[in-house]
Amino acid sequence: MEQQQRPQPKPAIRALVVDDSTTVRRLMELTLSPIGVELDFTDNGEDAVALTKAGHYDIIFLDILLPGIDGYRVCKSIKSDKRTKDMPVVMLTSKDSAIDRVRGIMAGTNVYLTKPLDKTELIQAIDKCLPMRGALRLRAPARMTAA
Repeated sequence: MEQQQRPQPKPAIRALVVDDSTTVRRLMELTLSPIGVELDFTDNGEDAVALTKAGHYDIIFLDILLPGIDGYRVCKSIKSDKRTKDMPVVMLTSKDSAIDRVRGIMAGTNVYLTKPLDKTELIQAIDKCLPMRGALRLRAPARMTAA
């Protein structure tokens, strides 16, 4: 007798959240965990660089203002390493000037989002960076706020 194969669930998205704000890290967890994103967290740039080199992430959410190495330098480090250069980086920051955005683009960011974060924009950023992972936008909650 032949057994029917069950469809395999989509593998979870592995993400690294780099932000020194406990509130932002918690909001990211509350927003992304329920839609199947496995999260790791760090609050500084040095650990972010080490974590990206040690493990594979599908996407990285990165604040600019961090203790130690800032987000621009972390992004440049990720994008200049052949092992991590293809990891999408989404900058999450309160810095909204044109100069900051240009610096983010020059550092290699894939998407630049400003705080307070909009959940729909966050889900759209994931969909843009990981189009083959399915439509997360269908499960996007309404709005979140974090400074």
